[in-house]
Amino acid sequence: MKPGRIDSGISWLSRLSAAVVLGLSALFMLLLTISAYTETADVSMNNESGELVELYADNIFLNLLLLILFISSLYLLYRHCVNFKLWRTELVLMAIVLSLGCAFIVSVKLAAPWYSDSYQLLYAAERAASGDYGALDAYFYRFPFQLGYVLYGEIMFRIMGSLLPGMPAGYYRLALQGINVLWLLLAYHSIIQMNWELFQNRRIQIFTMLLLMFCLPPVLSCTFLYGIIPGFALGAAALWMFAAFLRRRRFWQGILCALCLGLSVAIKLNYMIFAVAIWIIWFIDLLRNRKLKSLICFILAVVSVTAMDGMPQSIYESRSGKDFGRGIPMLAWVAMGMSEGYAGPGWYKEDYTVKVFMESGMDTEATEENALNVIQDRAAFFSVNPQNALDFYWEKLRSQWNEPSYESLWINQVQQSYGEKGMLYNWFCDSGQALSTMYMNQYQQLIFLGCLLACIYLLMRRNIGECLPMLVILGGILYHLLSEAKSQYALPYFILMVPLAAYGFCEFFHKLDRRYEKPEHSK
Repeated sequence: MKPGRIDSGISWLSRLSAAVVLGLSALFMLLLTISAYTETADVSMNNESGELVELYADNIFLNLLLLILFISSLYLLYRHCVNFKLWRTELVLMAIVLSLGCAFIVSVKLAAPWYSDSYQLLYAAERAASGDYGALDAYFYRFPFQLGYVLYGEIMFRIMGSLLPGMPAGYYRLALQGINVLWLLLAYHSIIQMNWELFQNRRIQIFTMLLLMFCLPPVLSCTFLYGIIPGFALGAAALWMFAAFLRRRRFWQGILCALCLGLSVAIKLNYMIFAVAIWIIWFIDLLRNRKLKSLICFILAVVSVTAMDGMPQSIYESRSGKDFGRGIPMLAWVAMGMSEGYAGPGWYKEDYTVKVFMESGMDTEATEENALNVIQDRAAFFSVNPQNALDFYWEKLRSQWNEPSYESLWINQVQQSYGEKGMLYNWFCDSGQALSTMYMNQYQQLIFLGCLLACIYLLMRRNIGECLPMLVILGGILYHLLSEAKSQYALPYFILMVPLAAYGFCEFFHKLDRRYEKPEHSK
């Protein structure tokens, strides 16, 4: 086969891959957009064991009326935002996020995390920072992948301990929430720069900044000390560096992408979805360009992720002399994801994970075998009851992605405080909860619609590189349909929808202008 025909075949593969990604993404975004305008999911406090997801019908006529108002406002912004200065707009965005995030942290007055994963991880990190590994107990034999955030927390506590010696642990936790705000600033800057690398359009960049100014759930989630925000910031930085590498082919960009990817996965294993999305596009790009520099950086990205994934566990096993093993196998989470949960379909339930693992004497293989049996039973049930399967996964999808706060309200409501909570907490999570939920609901509807528009316009172009954030989002949707459901885990992917929504609205308004503008030579 001649080189020209090989290149033609690879180009065809690239366009086909983009069409598949964007076609599936458009389908999911259409379903989510319809769901968002007709109903809303809410995580209530009416469940003693944890979350409880409840679905309520929305006023579709009010939603459509507000949509017209929002689209009109966005169009006015589109017409005038070209005059905005990039650096000034981003500075305003960063000032809003920093000031609101820090003020909310002070208002919540977090004393200690609710007795949950966060509590276990922070307690272990605090003890490890003083050289005591006694807190690395049965929890980490069940979930050794959580040791990444323990290592991150230990490093932060050691740094803060050297800068502010003798301070109570509560102050360090407060500072750790403030660091979450800084991570969020890095994530936003990375997203803004990624959009430039993908679309080379200043107006889309400005629109991304303006939409991020009104994105409330990430800011309210900074009080939650877990791997979601720092891991996402590093994952977003990896997306930025990869998009820049695709355009400029600079070696340092590929190395930074590999490093950020590895650190992101080490802190929170879920960000393996970011890594897989980058690997897929990188591999297709390698087939097309066949550059040695790109091959080296691709290999570095794979090695970085695979090496750093198990690094925290190896470090703590070496220090403590314990062997945490494989823990609860991934198949157990799939079994959970196919079963009815305490909060909703596929939401957290220990029957096939912790319970089986402990009853089997922490035997990973026995737990895996039990999970496989559950998966086979549920698959057999769904195969003879297709309507039941459709209802199960449709409700599971909506319960995660159509919950507009992404548990940013709930997680602050269940955490203990060291004093009386302040005004901002009351505005968002207490007396003003209905209003803040309504606001986030309208914002979510707008972002879903903009993201749907982006899928349609990108499908016309079928450029696999431009599919980068959409492929990550699609991976997140599919993974959480298969595995454990939790709207909190959907938050990073919702943030990634914002720059796509900016692109979608800008393309829509651009085509609207072109359609109604007068021909240049018409009389």
